[in-house]
Amino acid sequence: MKSGGSSKKPLVITLIAVILLTVLIIVTNGSAVSNWLKNSIASIVTPIEGAAAKASDAIESFFRNLFNTTDADRENERLRGELALYEQMRSELEEMRLENERLSELLNYSSSIGNYELCTARVIAKSTGIWFRTLTLNAGTNKGVDVDMAVICSDGLVGRVTEVGYDWCKVTSIIDSSSTVPILVERTRDNCMARGILDGSSDEAVMELYYLPTDRTNLTPGDTVVTSGMGGIYPKGLIVGTVKEVMIGGEVSAIITPSVDFMHLEEVAVILGEGAEQ
Repeated sequence: MKSGGSSKKPLVITLIAVILLTVLIIVTNGSAVSNWLKNSIASIVTPIEGAAAKASDAIESFFRNLFNTTDADRENERLRGELALYEQMRSELEEMRLENERLSELLNYSSSIGNYELCTARVIAKSTGIWFRTLTLNAGTNKGVDVDMAVICSDGLVGRVTEVGYDWCKVTSIIDSSSTVPILVERTRDNCMARGILDGSSDEAVMELYYLPTDRTNLTPGDTVVTSGMGGIYPKGLIVGTVKEVMIGGEVSAIITPSVDFMHLEEVAVILGEGAEQ
């Protein structure tokens, strides 16, 4: 109780002082005391008002900058999103342009070798390793594809269909060690065979020519070899490659560099058969 009474004394004293000062102002009616009192109060209040104004300005500036920064961040995020979308669209359009170029080259090549009905397809899988020894296409019986149909690209002969499903087929390329192709040397008109010599450990995609005539061949490096049309699988005249090296021993043989890049294949065409007469 004693401590409570002591705490009220300053309040009472302050109240009495305020009353006395008020009475003094009324009595003097604007005298020097009143002016002194007003000035004293102003000298105390004015710095406080100034500090409060500065604090208010600082707070206002802080929140204004905060909101402006937030708006700028949102705008930057929106612009980054639009830029990413633009880059994606640009990349897709460039891929479409390159694909159209490859398909145009493929159709131009196919029209140069004869009137064939074609089924264009995309490579969707390949054998392990860097070479396309075998590849899977996104076309099957639904597009008229069947086993032992020849497969080409814009650079020449790729291989033949060895398995087929409804919407896929598997192709064994001419460089695979299981492949053989009846060959015609364009310049000499020699008929022979070519076989793939690529296995899982090979570091070069080549083929070997064999069954060359030993007594009269004048095969030389750079000679172009094409399909002979014999055997019923590969139509005549499909480019296979060029002679890289001629080896003469007990029999004549040669190494062929394929015209097709068997490290990069994307679109190909399956030869379904002879096209309709124009």
